[in-house]
Amino acid sequence: MIGKKIYLRRFIKEDGEQLFLWSKNPVYFEKARFTQYKDLTAARRGATLLAERKNSFAICSLENSKLIGMVELYERGASPSLLDTCEVGFLLDEKYWHQGLMKEALELVCDYAFNKIGMKEIWAGVFQDNDASIQLLKKIGFEYIYQVSYPNLFSSETKKENYYLLRSDNCKFTLSC
Repeated sequence: MIGKKIYLRRFIKEDGEQLFLWSKNPVYFEKARFTQYKDLTAARRGATLLAERKNSFAICSLENSKLIGMVELYERGASPSLLDTCEVGFLLDEKYWHQGLMKEALELVCDYAFNKIGMKEIWAGVFQDNDASIQLLKKIGFEYIYQVSYPNLFSSETKKENYYLLRSDNCKFTLSC
């Protein structure tokens, strides 16, 4: 999938080096609970696992082909009512924040979800304090549906996650169909 400034490709084992760097930066854990790999070997295993998932994509810059983020569609469940729904997760290297790159990546992957794999709904869970991601989802057409409180395993506070929904008829971007 190719956009104006980025393209999405499958993960490769060598992406483990970048995954390891992201895992060492606490901002990615705080904002999105990104996996904290203990070493480069574990991160390479993580990249290999991502490569095996059919709807996991590395976000790369068209300018220099550098891995700058990731976006993934997850199954929401095996019951018949959930088979045509998915959840999207995403992360962008902080050096590339506020440049419209994640908006482009989400539009590409949402178009793919609706038009290539037949999804009817795309859900996104975002921590309540992640204002940039919340604003991004709203720009694309996601609508707030509900909030869930999770106990924080690392402190005594509760973490609140907002859930947003996008249907193909709510998109604020042009679908390819």
